[in-house]
Amino acid sequence: MKEIQPKKGEKKKIKKLYSKPVLLLLAIVIVFLAKGTWGVYQKELESRKNVAIVTTELEDLQKRKAELQGETDKINTEEGKEEAIRTKFQVSKGGERVLVVVDRPLPTSFTEENSNFFSKVWDSVSGIFKKDE
Repeated sequence: MKEIQPKKGEKKKIKKLYSKPVLLLLAIVIVFLAKGTWGVYQKELESRKNVAIVTTELEDLQKRKAELQGETDKINTEEGKEEAIRTKFQVSKGGERVLVVVDRPLPTSFTEENSNFFSKVWDSVSGIFKKDE
């Protein structure tokens, strides 16, 4: 092939691909692409955090489901139904007796810090004549 060379005295006219406007345009395109890539990267990080949170919540809910399933299975038996009714409504079967234990109220007495000598003597003397409850 024959190469085309300019004649003597003519200047070669070749458009430069690396002119200032083209470089500026490429820089602007690179900035927009980098900004978009950074935004996608940030969203991906946030998505990973959300997946971790949802995974732990799912595990907790599965544990809770297993506990509730166990309670449901227990209540579906005769003993479970009876226990649930007794604890919830405080009832008894026919022929059963209820025993109620009532504690005796504690006597109120003065503390030693607030009483003086005469009040201690009076309490001991008057305590002799008090009736035990």
